[in-house]
Amino acid sequence: MLPPLWQKVTLFNPVVYLISGFRWSFYGIADVDVAISLGMTFGFLLICLAFVWWAFRTGYKIRN
Repeated sequence: MLPPLWQKVTLFNPVVYLISGFRWSFYGIADVDVAISLGMTFGFLLICLAFVWWAFRTGYKIRN
């Protein structure tokens, strides 16, 4: 439903991959290939975990 430019922009949103994976699991159709969806979801998860690890290791905004 979006113009081609905005379709490309939405691919930078991790929620798109989660929704696409859920759509595939319930309805058998997806906007994005399932392998790409899983890969991007795990990639975003690793980025978030790396940030949390770094924040705890350095004490970023936790210590005085």
